Amino acid sequence: MNDKNHHPQPFIPNIDISKVYDARYESRDVHYESFARLAEFFGRDMQVHWHDCYFQVHFLDSGQIELQLDDQHYSVQAPLFIITPPSIPHAFNTKSDSDGHVLTLRQELVWPLLEKLYPGNQGALNLPAICQSLSGQDKELSTIRTYWQLIAAEFQQQDGSGEQTLALLSQALFIQLLRNIEELESSVCSVKGNIKLFQRFNFLIAQHYREHYNVPHYAGLIGITESRLNDLCRRFSNMPPKRLIFERIISEAKRSLLFSTDSVHTIAYQLGFKDPAYFARFFNRMTGSSPTGYRMSRVSISEKQTEPTT
Repeated sequence: MNDKNHHPQPFIPNIDISKVYDARYESRDVHYESFARLAEFFGRDMQVHWHDCYFQVHFLDSGQIELQLDDQHYSVQAPLFIITPPSIPHAFNTKSDSDGHVLTLRQELVWPLLEKLYPGNQGALNLPAICQSLSGQDKELSTIRTYWQLIAAEFQQQDGSGEQTLALLSQALFIQLLRNIEELESSVCSVKGNIKLFQRFNFLIAQHYREHYNVPHYAGLIGITESRLNDLCRRFSNMPPKRLIFERIISEAKRSLLFSTDSVHTIAYQLGFKDPAYFARFFNRMTGSSPTGYRMSRVSISEKQTEPTT
């Protein structure tokens, strides 16, 4: 077939909240913001996009939303919630009276919950996108609103001291929301083929990034050709698979540099590097900074943010 006549699908942007909205939390597992503030920043008419490696939970307590979630269209009045798994494209439009909360969760916080909630279900990690009305469920709404209040308060801990509590609260909220989906058990394998394969690749990276598998090895684990894996990654992330693997290693390196006191050498070994000097060169090539320089610059920023005002 002549590729010159092939028309690729339009690129769907991957939005990393920590990079484009709130850089203070780039290496944390959970990001919280009110719906109104995010809408003010990104616009009420949010064009199609997706979030690599993150689940996103929207809760609207007022207003209405016009939502395109994967290939499904919804028009729902608040109160409602939306769960968007990684790699699922979505777009929405809301009016100025629509407000609520938005939670962005690293996928590693959600996967263990799904495995426990649906034991033995091989498709559990491929949670479908969900939009659910909570109209008339006053008792459930009271519980959910309490969770959001606790999460919002915990997120304000600027020094990161509440991160573990925030993660646990977010997981509890996620489970509380899933309890409202009666048909979820039967639909949990319904994610379509190409997205499912791309999610599988991301899941395998999360499991094996310390082992530094190459792209052909990952393709073999998934059961597809290297060429098809490359096409999938470019379609859904606009990046080659090798770059996605490297980005995951760098993400974990940044987390360790920020939230542990381990030496750079120790972190290098923890991430599967046999030569700490090579790790330092790799980190510098990917970020433009040495590991030590990155750690010092972020500590400096954190100290400035916590300095008392006079």
